[in-house]
Amino acid sequence: MNAPAPYRISYDTGCLRSLKKLPDRVSAKFHEMMMRFMSDPSANGLHFEGVKGAHDRHLRSVRVDQNYRVIAFVVGQDVMFLHVNSHDNAYRWAEGRSVRVDPATNRIRIFETIEVEPQTSSPATEPAIAEAPGLFAAISDQRLLALGVLAEELPRIRSLRDQNALENGADLFDATSYDILIALALGYPDDEVRIVTGIRTADEPTETQSESTFAEIIASEDSRQHIFIPANEDELRRMFEGDLEGWRIFLHPDQRRVAYRDYNGPAMVRGGAGTGKTVVAMHRARYLADQIATDPARAGERVLFTTFTTNLVLDIQSNLTLLCPEHLEGANPRIEIINLDRWVSQFLRRRKFPRAIVYFGESRDRLDAIWREVLDDHVRPDGLSDEFIRAEWAQVVQAKGVMTEQEYLKVSRAGRGTALDRRSRALLWRIFSSYRARMVDEGLAEPDDGYREAAEILKAEAPTLPYRAVIVDEAQDMGEQAFRLIRAIVPEKAAQDRNSIFIVGDAHQRIYARRASMGACGINVRGRSRQLRLNYRTSDEIRRWAVSILEGVSVDNLDGESDNLSGYISVFRGPPPELAGYTNETQEIDGLAQWLRTLPDHGIQPENVGILVRKNSQIELLSTRLGDAGIKVARLRPNQVDDRSQAGVRLSTMHRAKGLEFQAVAIPFLAKSAFPPSELLKSAADDIDRRNLILQEKSLLHVAATRAIKLLLVSWSGEPTELIIARQPPS
Repeated sequence: MNAPAPYRISYDTGCLRSLKKLPDRVSAKFHEMMMRFMSDPSANGLHFEGVKGAHDRHLRSVRVDQNYRVIAFVVGQDVMFLHVNSHDNAYRWAEGRSVRVDPATNRIRIFETIEVEPQTSSPATEPAIAEAPGLFAAISDQRLLALGVLAEELPRIRSLRDQNALENGADLFDATSYDILIALALGYPDDEVRIVTGIRTADEPTETQSESTFAEIIASEDSRQHIFIPANEDELRRMFEGDLEGWRIFLHPDQRRVAYRDYNGPAMVRGGAGTGKTVVAMHRARYLADQIATDPARAGERVLFTTFTTNLVLDIQSNLTLLCPEHLEGANPRIEIINLDRWVSQFLRRRKFPRAIVYFGESRDRLDAIWREVLDDHVRPDGLSDEFIRAEWAQVVQAKGVMTEQEYLKVSRAGRGTALDRRSRALLWRIFSSYRARMVDEGLAEPDDGYREAAEILKAEAPTLPYRAVIVDEAQDMGEQAFRLIRAIVPEKAAQDRNSIFIVGDAHQRIYARRASMGACGINVRGRSRQLRLNYRTSDEIRRWAVSILEGVSVDNLDGESDNLSGYISVFRGPPPELAGYTNETQEIDGLAQWLRTLPDHGIQPENVGILVRKNSQIELLSTRLGDAGIKVARLRPNQVDDRSQAGVRLSTMHRAKGLEFQAVAIPFLAKSAFPPSELLKSAADDIDRRNLILQEKSLLHVAATRAIKLLLVSWSGEPTELIIARQPPS
């Protein structure tokens, strides 16, 4: 006799919600039962019983213990668990429920058929009492249906009087219908409702056809927005134990489409703050590592996951350890996570590179001294300051890899402002050549030298590296030489550039003076570039204020063309940012302390509050003053993970906060005299350089504001900085 075919097991979000309401002892039994079934679905260790009186003939009941039952939908080789409850409540829940394959939305729909009682007329003697209009009274049935709401749910929708009734009744609606209704209740227009829910219009192609089966649709990106299909026992165990947060299980269809697919070459994903670019990058790493794991011929291959800062590497390492620990374990992990500067340092050290790459500290001071000595020894073009010359070196010579005078005479200086004739360039080259020679003599190198040297070694020697793909996060903070190196790590091969490079970034968040065009670096993403527009992190009110900071700013799309935040929206709404001006700094800090004391009333604990400032000296000031006021603080330091088990309000620089999020954020010290820092503006080489520095500060403030989820406080003493709109922008 043939053994029964194994089931594919899945869990609807409603099942996971109902599971959280069970007593601990029942949850433990349910977990144990599901783990046994997952370990060998073909053994059919569960006894599926029919549900008497159920509308849907595919609904089944499974005993958890004497008093509790789980309701499942069983069709073909699929088992989808829907609800867990006490015996009578579970059966009552199942009686009116049905499961439907819905080709219009490309989803599995789980809904309750509502029995509508006939309306009876009030006796003539009783005065009619006017009812308040329903929550969706102004929205026609036709519009609701066109957006994807199920017809069977219309009677219940018409009974809703306010948004509280809708939110309290979340479990009464199909998950997709509920998403639609919440978006409408928040006032989103129809096109944004479709973006929020991921439902495409009738003329947009879907993965499946109108005759698609349950088995086909449940595996689609659209259905996976609300349905969890565990890949293995370990993933199911981690979900039950709470290690897998929502973002690790349920991706928006747009996110899943870009993460879980193959590309014929390098691909790029852009998107505003909070759109889940890093989440997509992590799922992408998992997808590629899964491919390696299932192919014995690819044993030993790796995915290199890199970014600019060490802080982000620590956060990514922590999250990937929860998402796919099997790919990070052992001596030869399938995913290697490292910031690019560290990778270069380790690579060149193994190659006996004779120079030390300078990032900070005493060696950085020595480079500054070399600059002073070289500038004192040479004639410079009239009118050019020391700051301009050093900026020219960093932004043109080093950024573009210029090695000879002839190259410098011809290189484009777009964006540098002050024009240079041939004679001026020749004089400058003597300075640059002398500076470079002095660096070499003293055994020092700058980061761009390291990128360039490593790339040249890779091109010349073609060593066998284990990497078959590179994933780059926060691409906007990397320069041209970095991306030329990335291309050299996974060089383009004839007819074999599949899945080689995956880049995520957003030039609106560029907080360092680096930029690159992918095409100019040999990375062709044309036709394989996608944009995410749905902000999951920040309320719409905070998002709009943060975007207002960048009003009128022109940014690139990381590939030589312009970009914008058109269509960038948030999935939820909340209070507008609180914008507070004070007479002096003392009053401002007192106001901040008072605001912090109100947060527990909003259900926000100190560990989920971030105070983000521009300078370290401001952290020192706040640490002292808030401590004196009885408010415990925890300073976030470079190269350390934010351990939320540590008590205290977080104090951080804006730069350090990149990649983090907090339920509430305060951004103090935004006075005109303090932001941007005056010493920064004084360092500008010319008007163009000053304008670029101000743009970086705008982006930095934009990044800081979009760390907030629910609440944002922005404050200043005296006159506010010119970089902000000291009011909430109109909707």
